[in-house]
Amino acid sequence: MKWRAAAPLLAAAIIAPGCVQQQRFRFVPQRSACFPETAAAAEVAGPPGQKPSLDCRRSQYKMAFIEFNEKGRLFDPRQEEAARQLLEREKENAPDGAVITVVYIHGWKNNAAEASPGDKPKDVEKFQSALLELGYRAKQAAEATKARAVPVVGFYMAWRGKTLMGPDWFTFPSLWGRRNTANNIGDGPDLPRILNQLIEQTNAGNDTSRVLLVGHSFGARVLEHAIESGTVTLYDSLPRETFVRPRVDLVLYVNSANDSRLSMGRVQELKQGKLRVRHPNYDPADCERPSNPADAEARAIRCRDYPLLVAITSTGDSATKFLLPAANTIDGDDLVPGLADRLPALPTSNEFADRAPAAKTVKKVAAGHFGFLQSHLVHEINCPVRRSSQDRERALHPVCGEDDRNCRFIFRTFGDTPSCYQVDQRQPVDGKPPFNDTPFWIMSVEPTVIKDHGDIWNVSFLEMLAQLIAPRGFFEPRTARVQLRADTGGAK
Repeated sequence: MKWRAAAPLLAAAIIAPGCVQQQRFRFVPQRSACFPETAAAAEVAGPPGQKPSLDCRRSQYKMAFIEFNEKGRLFDPRQEEAARQLLEREKENAPDGAVITVVYIHGWKNNAAEASPGDKPKDVEKFQSALLELGYRAKQAAEATKARAVPVVGFYMAWRGKTLMGPDWFTFPSLWGRRNTANNIGDGPDLPRILNQLIEQTNAGNDTSRVLLVGHSFGARVLEHAIESGTVTLYDSLPRETFVRPRVDLVLYVNSANDSRLSMGRVQELKQGKLRVRHPNYDPADCERPSNPADAEARAIRCRDYPLLVAITSTGDSATKFLLPAANTIDGDDLVPGLADRLPALPTSNEFADRAPAAKTVKKVAAGHFGFLQSHLVHEINCPVRRSSQDRERALHPVCGEDDRNCRFIFRTFGDTPSCYQVDQRQPVDGKPPFNDTPFWIMSVEPTVIKDHGDIWNVSFLEMLAQLIAPRGFFEPRTARVQLRADTGGAK
């Protein structure tokens, strides 16, 4: 109890110097390239230190910012209105009204500020580079089928993730306050509502749009709180005999600064429901027949299982590996009743590959560092050798062998010493299966993929993400969404 009382006092004692005040970084412009009809409007400069909340400077993507205050409420409801107008305009201009919506919630030590010219890129610029890569992938997929590319629309959900300026040892005490603010936003009335409305608006009028929800660091906490409260719906009820298409294609938590309680609850719910995510063209009968060598690789892609949620954490992320458990030990985090009441009892059986966890461990450790919850192993392999010009695509974007039943996808890194990694489904140990065999994939990666806590949206991680979602037709203009099915014990 002494530690719990001392932590806020310690933080308060050093906040004064180097404090980042609560403020807006984005204003809603009267004139924007997103809406050509506003070209005749008078251009009004925003307040000092603020940039426009809309960004349509590039053809590969369009982008909107929505900011939230400490209590989890909108700074300016007009930002939400402008963002939804942008999405509607892109749907109007898109083939068949299909769009790729990417919602990103940033994490600790970030906000909606833009880097000054010549300065090191901030989180905003890094997300823009990610949208640029996704837009390029969508263009490639469209060109392969001689179709128009599906537009990419990004939404940057911003909050006061940064309260202190300075080195890491100085900013560490801000962890508790930022954790609590992240809870306020995820549990609050505005962000979950906006997420649902963006999902519904994206999906309205077509069945080939895509929704990707991404949270980083405390942003992953925000997103997980919003989803696990039951407010944000990922999919409709699952029929027994057929399948449904999801409302959200993928939820991605990167270096999540959240403990494992909510992830544990989601895995238990998915296990009970026996949910499986299948390729858009999955046919149980086809996958149970003997393989045709001429179609073996394509068949393996159609018959493989896929994720609905993914948590990826770097082994080099010291913030979630060491600081988060220490902070939760010093000053624990209590869930609001709406979340706590939904959690089932923890598993106690020793029938699984890993020892059943203690409640105190689940309450302290992030899922990506928690062996009991890990579903997949990421290990380095030899990269394919490029022997001819025809091998270029395979060398850059390797695929699982059609006979490798454990492999789920392979990706290449692009650092100083490029490497290739294979992601395998965990297998039984001494006859005991891993606990997590659900569509919530949880894994850790080496620092060559994600260097540390803040190293999100680097080219190697973007390649990993693209290799994860491309085989299921994510970028393809006319491909339906994945199928959600109840597991009947068929092909995996």
